[in-house]
Amino acid sequence: MIAFTRINAVLATEMDDETEISLDWYSILLMLSQADGGAMRASDMADQVGLSRSATTRLVDRLEDRGLVERRACGTDRRGTFVGLTSDGEEMFIRAGRVHLRGIDEHVGSRLTVAEARQLTSLLSKLAEGVDGTALSMLSEKTATDQPAQPR
Repeated sequence: MIAFTRINAVLATEMDDETEISLDWYSILLMLSQADGGAMRASDMADQVGLSRSATTRLVDRLEDRGLVERRACGTDRRGTFVGLTSDGEEMFIRAGRVHLRGIDEHVGSRLTVAEARQLTSLLSKLAEGVDGTALSMLSEKTATDQPAQPR
């Protein structure tokens, strides 16, 4: 837990310093980028990020104010609202993703052998299988495949 907290703090600082968004906002953009059809129900977002419906609404409001996401009506349920990335949101996701993946490589991947990185990926995947939501498992898979560890 200590290692996660320290690494997460460094990644959050890098995100704040190098982009105009927080690591929490990046996590939402990541989740939306991986959603079927590029959008998901606000209620499903709340479930995946572990926020209340009202906190998720406020978060989406702030992202929408920045032009990174947009609300879309649900074609099958007039009460339902989808949240999707705008083109500016997609651009920010790509830019912030580079910062984040570079940070993961620098602060995690570069400190592990290839065998250790594979083992960590396997363990994270196993843990993610027991947790509702796909953002964590997709992130660990993406970092494992896009940012391979270099031998020490």
